[in-house]
Amino acid sequence: MVITFALAVVTAVPASAGLTAGTGKAKIDPAASLFPLDNGSGDAPFNGVHDSLYARALVLEQDRVRTIVVVTDTTNLPDDVYDRLVARIADRYRVAKDRIWLTSTHVHTVPWSLGKGYEQTVSDGVLAAIGEAMKTPEAVTVGSGAGMAFINVNRDEQTAKGFILGQDPSGPSDKTVRVVGFFRADNTPKAILANYAVHAVILHSSVTGVGHNSLISADLPGATDSFVDAHYVGAMTFWTSGAAGDQNPIMMSYYAEPGADGTPVVTDLKAAGFMLVDRLGQNLGLEIIRVVDAIRPQPVTTPIHAAQTIVRCPVKATDRAPKPLRISWLGIGPINLVGVSGEVGAVIDRRLRERTGGHATVQMTLTNGYAGYLPDDASYARGNTFEVDHSFLLPGCAESAIVDTAARLMTR
Repeated sequence: MVITFALAVVTAVPASAGLTAGTGKAKIDPAASLFPLDNGSGDAPFNGVHDSLYARALVLEQDRVRTIVVVTDTTNLPDDVYDRLVARIADRYRVAKDRIWLTSTHVHTVPWSLGKGYEQTVSDGVLAAIGEAMKTPEAVTVGSGAGMAFINVNRDEQTAKGFILGQDPSGPSDKTVRVVGFFRADNTPKAILANYAVHAVILHSSVTGVGHNSLISADLPGATDSFVDAHYVGAMTFWTSGAAGDQNPIMMSYYAEPGADGTPVVTDLKAAGFMLVDRLGQNLGLEIIRVVDAIRPQPVTTPIHAAQTIVRCPVKATDRAPKPLRISWLGIGPINLVGVSGEVGAVIDRRLRERTGGHATVQMTLTNGYAGYLPDDASYARGNTFEVDHSFLLPGCAESAIVDTAARLMTR
């Protein structure tokens, strides 16, 4: 089996006298003309907005060299959308493409397609958020920390009829909440990058509107960001998706449990699901706050490093070309941000951490494009889990590509 690599792009700036950070956000709600909005999934169509979707931008600058991280409340940004948007950002704001990170919260109660003009809405929102962030630079120090939250569970439940999207409490699952904080001179947080391994699907498929309709929502990421932002006046929180490929929330508004014969029995809490979102968002937010309060930040006196490379993995379809998988790295002092353009499972994330040793590593999935589900090699032999069934890739590529490539980039 052949795995092909593209040339990595690596940039570093000279040793710096300091680091500044600016933050901004802009709404990316779909236009009213798109309602009723049908995602083509068989779920109830959206007919309104419960809570707004946002693009949030963090702009770092060190010796006049910019690095931009943007988090959007989208399901994903496909490769072609990513390419177009990165080109616009690089051109408008004079930033090297390898220093632009675009990541999705992977929330499902949003338009799944960026067609009918919605791509323009998202792109304009991203550019507006970056523009706002550039108006608010402040000198910052940086620190990281970790805590625990027990609101996720491995979702590959085996029944008499095979695997379902349920709960497997004994399956691989990382409960760690990882936080990177950017702090002002008075040690108050300016920006909080939080990372947790859970699908943002508390409300997915639930009929939350009037009649057979649903409402747009940023789900768990939105509730978490809002809760932490309300605690720290003047701070902006960036919820990012960790290795959530095989992880669902411990409680969901629409869920299935296997009956006596193994057939799933479905329950829908409908609009009451918003209470679950708020409760789990508060739970995760409280742990993020606890971690932030314990961080002792330090100045960043070494260069910020940036690198990206593309691995091309063989696919299941015999008539298709290998699938590009983008691996990205940002080294900010002792902190390593690893970006992967797909949905990574818990086992691969564990292997990455074992490989990188004592590094403060934060894996941000659904970052810089979208290659679909990226199961670990062993899971292909377990059976037809949702992740294996929906992955484009053959086994033998994604796991080693992510672990080996990230480790190699981090040594530069």
